[in-house]
Amino acid sequence: MAKNNLPAPLILDETHPLEQVMVWGEPGVEALLGQLLPKHKSLFRNYYQVPAARQEFRHMQALMEGHGINVMRAKDAVVRLLAGRVFPSMPGRVRDLKTALQERAESYYRVYRKQKARELEYEQSPLGVEEFHAQVLQDLDAVLEEDIAAYGEQGAIRLNYLLSLYRAWPQANIFYGRDQTQVIADRVLLSSLKWEIRRPEVRIFEEALHELGLQASIVPVSQGTLEGGDLAMFHGACWVGVGARTSLPAVLDVARRLGDVLAARNLELLAMVNAEHVDETNFYFSPTSEHMEIMHLDMFWIPLAPDLVMAYGGELDRREVIRVGVGKTLGTVERLGGARQVLAGRGVQVMEVSHAEQQNFATNLLNLGNGHLLAALSSNPRVNQELTRLGFELSFANLDRLVGGFGAVHCLTAPLRRGN
Repeated sequence: MAKNNLPAPLILDETHPLEQVMVWGEPGVEALLGQLLPKHKSLFRNYYQVPAARQEFRHMQALMEGHGINVMRAKDAVVRLLAGRVFPSMPGRVRDLKTALQERAESYYRVYRKQKARELEYEQSPLGVEEFHAQVLQDLDAVLEEDIAAYGEQGAIRLNYLLSLYRAWPQANIFYGRDQTQVIADRVLLSSLKWEIRRPEVRIFEEALHELGLQASIVPVSQGTLEGGDLAMFHGACWVGVGARTSLPAVLDVARRLGDVLAARNLELLAMVNAEHVDETNFYFSPTSEHMEIMHLDMFWIPLAPDLVMAYGGELDRREVIRVGVGKTLGTVERLGGARQVLAGRGVQVMEVSHAEQQNFATNLLNLGNGHLLAALSSNPRVNQELTRLGFELSFANLDRLVGGFGAVHCLTAPLRRGN
């Protein structure tokens, strides 16, 4: 589809029928290089097989397309816009690119070998650190060949140089394509990511949005930190999780920048705050010291229907809802009470999941609308049975490897447009 024919972004409620979604694309060489980094650098939960994860991603994309959803791939847009770009130290041939990538992999292995050995042992990985290193190098060649087949030699060189060699750290998490942007009403909000290794992703996605013709809708966050997994349009409000990754100053910045947009549609701005996590965030010395299991709103809370959410009650009961003024009430902050009580007062019921189910990404699903849900895993039988009993139709992406990067279907998808 030509970019000037794209419909404008519009999301008023996460339960509305999904029409258009942006994804990054399959994890690539950058994710393989990330495997060689310790977890406090890579942000990964555990080692996962990238070639198999790529197949999982393609299956997920096919499931969405099978429901008539228009899937826009930011990676493909970036390859197009890189076509005329020259990087001063970029390899000119595939052979030189492979050498540079292998040298980068070797340097990570030398520096972090002992840490990776301890991590693999802790994970009870069947691979020792030497076998792990050899597997990464083998997979690197295979993934690069797939990129060449998809984008041509020069396209593959430019893409992999940008993602894996241009900066000190590979953009290993870029395939989690919700965190960098989020649609609020008819605007695309550009995030401000917390950890250094991920911050360049926002600029890459911004350029992809320009290539897709959506530049007029872009609004950046300039205060605090905000990640897309912490935002959801639901029940007449924009809900923002505040805690490990997203800060209240960023929510106030959203109010300043998009307050009139929200007010014009009679939408509230509600922050769901874990005060303990907010207090602790200034003392995190690395991502692995924070609350990564519930780092975002979509890790424990997800809208299912206009009057129903799925949530892990243990975290929901730690959250307080704060209304941030928009439009004529801009600048006001009002404490509304505990999240469970606020939802109940608005007629929203909670389908609860256990801690084990939450840890197994039960809430990190994509609502396709019309009662159809795309779940990450089929290994939450009680949750799946309850959703079926409630009348939902389930499809399973079966992201057994991809969740090793610490995210699932909701994290991998950034809806651009939903119907009413």
